[in-house]
Amino acid sequence: MLFLDNARVYRYDRASRRFRRGHTLLIDGGRIIAFNADPTGLNVERMDLDGATVVPAFADCHVHLAQTGATIGPRSLARVDSYAAYEDAVAAVPSEYGIVYAGGYDDAHWTGARHADAAPLERCHADALALIVRVDGHSCIVNRKAFDWLALPRGTDGIERDANDKPTGRLFLTANWNAQAAFAKRTPVETQRANERRAADLARTRGIAHLHAQLLGRTRDEYAQDVAFLRTLPIVVHPKICEPDASIAYELGLPYVGGDVFLDGSIGSCTAALSHPYLGDRGTGTLRFSDAEVVAYLEGAERLGISAGVHAIGDAAIDQFIRAARAALHERPSQNGTHHFIEHFEMPHVDHIAACAAMELHLSMQPQFQATWGSDGGMYDDRLGAARRKAMNPMRALVDAGALVCGGSDSPVCALDPLAGMHAACTAQEPAFRLDPHDALALYSVNAAVFARAAHETGNLEPGMRADLVILDRDPLDGAAFSDCSVLRTVIGGVQ
Repeated sequence: MLFLDNARVYRYDRASRRFRRGHTLLIDGGRIIAFNADPTGLNVERMDLDGATVVPAFADCHVHLAQTGATIGPRSLARVDSYAAYEDAVAAVPSEYGIVYAGGYDDAHWTGARHADAAPLERCHADALALIVRVDGHSCIVNRKAFDWLALPRGTDGIERDANDKPTGRLFLTANWNAQAAFAKRTPVETQRANERRAADLARTRGIAHLHAQLLGRTRDEYAQDVAFLRTLPIVVHPKICEPDASIAYELGLPYVGGDVFLDGSIGSCTAALSHPYLGDRGTGTLRFSDAEVVAYLEGAERLGISAGVHAIGDAAIDQFIRAARAALHERPSQNGTHHFIEHFEMPHVDHIAACAAMELHLSMQPQFQATWGSDGGMYDDRLGAARRKAMNPMRALVDAGALVCGGSDSPVCALDPLAGMHAACTAQEPAFRLDPHDALALYSVNAAVFARAAHETGNLEPGMRADLVILDRDPLDGAAFSDCSVLRTVIGGVQ
């Protein structure tokens, strides 16, 4: 038995929606035996934590694992802040097995008027297949050799062309996803696995015991192989097969399907589907499925008892999913006990919030989105204007309405760092949308366990549950900011 002593140990009380503090935790066989226990008379190994804080281990409910691992180091363009810096960073991207791959650039933040383009790829990597992915993943840039290799049919949606009808190298919509899928297939399996291990190791250092991995663009056999491999990693991975076909998940014994089943795109790439146009004559974005297709997806999942999810950012995409859910569920919660879900859910209307609560739809959101792009004069202002920006990501309203909200990063879009997500949730630009620290921690622990259909097993420090916990150097529930806390140790199933 392991006895954690002299600590600030927090267990969530569902009735009060607050974490209650004790001072000890008793663990045996990878399970929590007692909270705030007295070990007198027991043969225990005592660990004095010297006042450190113990909370349930964190989850990240939306991660692109292989891409996260691939963009650690010189393949990350996240720190690029100007076109000149972009040129230098692209020149430094290594070429491996004839491929140049990098991601994370966000030219909405750059100083100067010039935006990312294919010129540095042509100049520095003309002989390789080169692809650079925008931070949101919803557009990319390829060089001419890669464009020719992709052989996209001329009518493919999302091929940008210049005034002379020549491809610029910038791809959106279907062209973007086809390009990224082709590069993923070209990547050797051993490289993909190494990237996933690297990302999982990073996640554990950030206090993450549970991670929802989005899997896209694979065959059924490849999905099966991916799921089998992910179960060997040193954290608990919940694979989300992002296909509008629940039978794939059912055949693999998974209780959920989807996640990044894209009803729309992103705000940064102006492909999220809106009811009113973007500023600057950028259109309204695009819905990728018909209402009938979304209804069929949900009805198929319902028949199999599978929780089905979609990616919906813009209000028009959210509205489409709500319409489909009302039709498939007959405007009530699932009679199978499944909880269908929406990833991102950035631009809901008041009636969308009420509908999600009433039908018990789960919401997987990313607080860092608003922190990164939602400031005055930021990218959301540029794309949408201040009025729409101020109504986005209304987490306080969602929690108060009784909707289940859980947190993630969409890594590598944002940092694989739950503490950063909790800090963002507590410090949102709109004060009315801010969460208190208890609700913020719940997003990444107890709520995430419900989302994963694992609330009986983990997500809280209850006797009988698996000993999944994080030890922090400070107490974010008693005055410390989440951003000032550091993870001292991550324990998963009692193993440090």
